[in-house]
Amino acid sequence: MNRKWMFLAITSLLAVGALAAHDTKADVRYTDLSAMGNSGVKGSAVLITLPNGDLEVWLRLEGLKPNSGMYANHIHFNDAGDANCKAQNGNKILGLKDAMAGPDGTALTYTRIPAAQVPTYPKGTTYVNVHANSPQAVGPSISCGDVLTIKLGQR
Repeated sequence: MNRKWMFLAITSLLAVGALAAHDTKADVRYTDLSAMGNSGVKGSAVLITLPNGDLEVWLRLEGLKPNSGMYANHIHFNDAGDANCKAQNGNKILGLKDAMAGPDGTALTYTRIPAAQVPTYPKGTTYVNVHANSPQAVGPSISCGDVLTIKLGQR
């Protein structure tokens, strides 16, 4: 297993374990990202809303063109609360750190959004979308995953 993926897996498990052990009311969300069209880009994301309200997001991608630059990615949502990959109807976004394609066509990013910027995670369904970096900096969708929620610390 690639060291980046091992790091992501271990970090995610430690974070979830620590939250569960402290009986927090944190929200943990996860998605598998699937290739859109014939991009071949797939991956996963772990999203954790910490007890203080900060949102942490780990994103890993594979199948990118090696050393091909930065890829914009976002959490998409909408006012109706029914945003999903198939419809591509998330007209509002929470921006995440751009993913940089490495020499092996993989990318790993970490984003922390302070609670002051995002008072609550968007209501309803959301999805993580990765965009092509050409012909413009934020191009068409190349990978997408609907976000699933796991509640910890609830009795």
